[in-house]
Amino acid sequence: MRLFQTGELRLLKEVRERFRLSPDEKGVVVGIGDDASVIAPHHKKTIVTTDMMNEGVHFDLGYTSPFHLGFKIVSVNVSDIMAMGGVPKYLFLDLAFTRTAADEFFTGIYDGIEQAMGLYGVQLLGGDLCAARCDTILSATVIGDGERIVTRAGAVPGDRIYLTSSTGDSSCGLEILRRLNNEGKERIKKIRYWRQNAEAGEYHDMPLQMAGGDPDRLELKKDDGMITIRWETARPLLVRHLMPVARDSRYMAPYASSMLDVSDGLFIDLCRICDESGTGAIVYLDKIPLSEGLKEVSGLLDRDPLDFASSGGEDYEILFTAPEFPLESYNHAHDTKVSCIGEITREERALVNKEGRKSALKAEGYQHFGPPG
Repeated sequence: MRLFQTGELRLLKEVRERFRLSPDEKGVVVGIGDDASVIAPHHKKTIVTTDMMNEGVHFDLGYTSPFHLGFKIVSVNVSDIMAMGGVPKYLFLDLAFTRTAADEFFTGIYDGIEQAMGLYGVQLLGGDLCAARCDTILSATVIGDGERIVTRAGAVPGDRIYLTSSTGDSSCGLEILRRLNNEGKERIKKIRYWRQNAEAGEYHDMPLQMAGGDPDRLELKKDDGMITIRWETARPLLVRHLMPVARDSRYMAPYASSMLDVSDGLFIDLCRICDESGTGAIVYLDKIPLSEGLKEVSGLLDRDPLDFASSGGEDYEILFTAPEFPLESYNHAHDTKVSCIGEITREERALVNKEGRKSALKAEGYQHFGPPG
């Protein structure tokens, strides 16, 4: 059936039934069903964020499934809460679908939303559902709380600059998706299930299985013909783009003087910390962590992996500054490694290569209203 045949009332009833509050849910006075929800915050500070995803700007339905969209809209908002040292609690969704969208499209999005909610422990409390003339639009608001809030404005000269895991994987995954033929894109859309291990509150990237079995290799278009990439190499890069997982900042926040998530690109987001803090920064290029998959695929595409790592967006890693951080003990105890990539300065903004030569640190990365090209 199509959504216009199913009707808004039935769709909303399905959402309400699926995400009914459990009897022991604390802090919620009124949930889904009224004109507004009512929550009763406790003694912690309340953190609120909102973000949206528009078809043709943030995603392409040619290689993105509704399940991916549902999972991702929750993750990108949760990441903003975690990037300030908070814990996500409540979710509100505003979704717009074309009238001719299939019921399966609607259900698939909510399947992804539900899986992400289970991963992060958030509760859906309401939102809006409406028709769109042309494109699918998803918007979410997440409310969280925290005791010590970390902003972008606290960095001081002498602080070290730290980064969780690696950057560039998501943008490299996007490059793979754009180079697939139509058959390959349809296969990627069948990736559906995320499995997580929440041991000690930490989320680990577990293997994704594709309906119908995983391929051995993927064929990609290139200017001078075709290249093939091993599935085991491509898989984690595709996962990082289609179904990103927000990094838990609870271990970094007590040490951090400033913090944000890398959503638009490592360099542009570091410059945001500098701008808000009134400082400079030096980044040592050979200290920026690069995944093995990124290096392998970049080589096949004749690209410098640092191009992806420095200006590629949507990694949602935590970038933070701190006067000190127990790097060795943290990395020994956790699967998600933290790297020290530089230091905060008074004014100078520079990149240093492995030979010691300096160049300017520029705010390179994604901007919605930046110059074309």
